[in-house]
Amino acid sequence: MLNATRIPRLDYRLKTVFEQSLAGPLRACNKQHVVYLLLTLSVSLGLLTGKEKPLVAGHQIGLNAYELSATPKLIAGIEDNASGLTYNSNTNTLFAVVNNPETLLELTKDGDLIRRIDLTGFEDTEGVMYLGDERYAVVEERKRTLVIFEINAQTKAVDRTGLKSFQIAITSGKNKGFEGLSYNQENGDLFIINEKKPRQLIKLSGFVESSDISISTPFSLEENPFGGDDYSGVHYDGQTGHLILLSDESHQIIEVNKEGVEISRLDLSKGNAGLNDDVPQAEGITMDKDGDIYVISEPNIFYRLKSKKRLVELASKNI
Repeated sequence: MLNATRIPRLDYRLKTVFEQSLAGPLRACNKQHVVYLLLTLSVSLGLLTGKEKPLVAGHQIGLNAYELSATPKLIAGIEDNASGLTYNSNTNTLFAVVNNPETLLELTKDGDLIRRIDLTGFEDTEGVMYLGDERYAVVEERKRTLVIFEINAQTKAVDRTGLKSFQIAITSGKNKGFEGLSYNQENGDLFIINEKKPRQLIKLSGFVESSDISISTPFSLEENPFGGDDYSGVHYDGQTGHLILLSDESHQIIEVNKEGVEISRLDLSKGNAGLNDDVPQAEGITMDKDGDIYVISEPNIFYRLKSKKRLVELASKNI
């Protein structure tokens, strides 16, 4: 018998098949529904091959299924201005950027400080992204500039002089510029989020791997802001091709597809997702290879969220 509890979200047709099979014989469903059911289970979830995709239910992240997995903690060694956040899949650690003084921090996935790297000559660093190998990028908010650099395990400081950079001409309010940064490693697209006035998602193609650069706006956050008064962070999920948008002022994380259609959301205010208090000034967001989501907020607070399904799996292993 199929276990429907393994599937957090199903579309209307799949739901209809389950309801009809419970109400009477499966032959009550038409042939189209049965074929759709089998294809969805075998392709989308991999049940027939045994290769279930635990992070993607119906090709979505499913933010509404996430909750706090540990008590929020203060990041030791910094007092203020924690901003962007990224995950390095090679080191299995996180990197956070501080905008004043401009600093890069390497953290464990529990939010413990591993090391500090001084960013000499940088200005108002707000977003950070791991690009692969030993390369990283940061955005400088007021300059509307993207800068690429390399670090290794021994790096203690990075000098901005002579580094590859790109400035995007955009007019916005004072201190309301570039806030977040993410990267599609498959095709080299960078996604930059502008905080407000205007709220804007920018796609920069060709800058990382070539000189054939193009700039576009996938969809308008002014025409459809998804209820976000501002936007402070962005994360691209390679498994679904979806973006996660972070709003500080509205206390929301929103999953959208490439057409700008909302897929799911998570409320970061008190009483939701296991939170005892509102997440104050959420500034950075990223996801690791297991699907855990990390949020960093000013002044220096670290949050780790897991899907409820993963929490159950981890609890069963510890019994």
